[in-house]
Amino acid sequence: MNWPHRLLGRITGFLLYEGGEVAKELRGNLKRVRIGALVTEIPNEAFRGCKKLEEVQFNEGTEIIGEGAFQGCTALRSVTIPSTVTKLGEYALCECVNLADVQLNEGLQIIEAGAFWHNKALTSLTLPSTVTKLGKFVFWECLNLVEVQLNEGLQIIGKYAFASCRALRNMTTPSTVTKLGDWAFRYCSDLADVELNEGLQVIGAGAFRDCTSLQKVAIPSTVTNVGYQAFSGCSDLSEVIFPGGERLMDQEFLLDRYLLGQEGNLNLDGLRVMIAGYPYPFHECRKLSSVKLSVSRVLFERMERLPPECRLSILGRVRNLPRLELMQDGTILACFPVVSMNAKLNVQDTNLETARSLHRVLQLIAFHELKEASIVIDLAMWKSRIDRGQEGTECRVLMPDPAKGLIMEYFGLTGCEPAL
Repeated sequence: MNWPHRLLGRITGFLLYEGGEVAKELRGNLKRVRIGALVTEIPNEAFRGCKKLEEVQFNEGTEIIGEGAFQGCTALRSVTIPSTVTKLGEYALCECVNLADVQLNEGLQIIEAGAFWHNKALTSLTLPSTVTKLGKFVFWECLNLVEVQLNEGLQIIGKYAFASCRALRNMTTPSTVTKLGDWAFRYCSDLADVELNEGLQVIGAGAFRDCTSLQKVAIPSTVTNVGYQAFSGCSDLSEVIFPGGERLMDQEFLLDRYLLGQEGNLNLDGLRVMIAGYPYPFHECRKLSSVKLSVSRVLFERMERLPPECRLSILGRVRNLPRLELMQDGTILACFPVVSMNAKLNVQDTNLETARSLHRVLQLIAFHELKEASIVIDLAMWKSRIDRGQEGTECRVLMPDPAKGLIMEYFGLTGCEPAL
């Protein structure tokens, strides 16, 4: 940097930055910086510790903001990152304790580790859809961060990304996110509303540990791995929902495929492992009282094949069956009580109440299938009378297997295979 620029900077506190290292004698006086149009990369620690720096004007053309470039600029209150910037380096804007307004534009792709760490004045932020990765510790200890808007396109949320963001109230992960890093939301004590969307595959160890305001959570059907103590210490958590419970089979992750068998045929070993066994994802969740699982997709598809009035009749009955819950989209949840015994959690189906309710739903579906089949049979017999004298092969009717089973049971032939 030439002497005229140094002298001007010392007198006015303004610097037109055109690259290179910023002289030490300027760092203590700089208040305003404008990045030159030809600067494509701001070097590592270029303005680190410029405690009087209040304003930075970026020009379109800057592509990379290096590691610690503005770390510890405690007077900086707002910053707008231009659309040409694709990468924010590690700790690029961390410890800017008065930085309250951050505008990130489309074009930014990667926000590296600790980029906004310990920015206590930051209250809200919207991530562009072009961002694919949040590095570890990105927003760690942003104590007053209340709201973050994550957009479709984001894929990975790194370790400790939002840890100790104690004012954060809600979080929705886009469907493009496949992994929540270890301890990603640990100590987010005000986090009460979490929506994890389908597409998520991995919930890392301790991802929501000690989120003491969280009361319920739904685990997407795409999740195959819930890490060690992922929800441990969520002291207000009372309800866990598995919208695609029957699909979560990893290491006896949930329950076996015979969930919807006959009364008493529920296998809860997988559920007990998931809730209470290693890796102890719900350890110290002392208020956890209910686990809810969506019923088999096969059952849902059978209901979809019934006429609307039959479906409505079944759903009306479901509302009155114990330990079943009907969601707005028509999904049926099977509810299992969770009890705490000597600080250990245990999933129970007391008196097989859930199993019996599920079996009753199966009976209702089979009844309506049989009723529909009988209508078809009546039509076929009526047609055979019209076509009397002709071969009756056209009068054969395909019947649903459950309907066949009910007919065989009615005639005392349970266990026999129907010929047709």
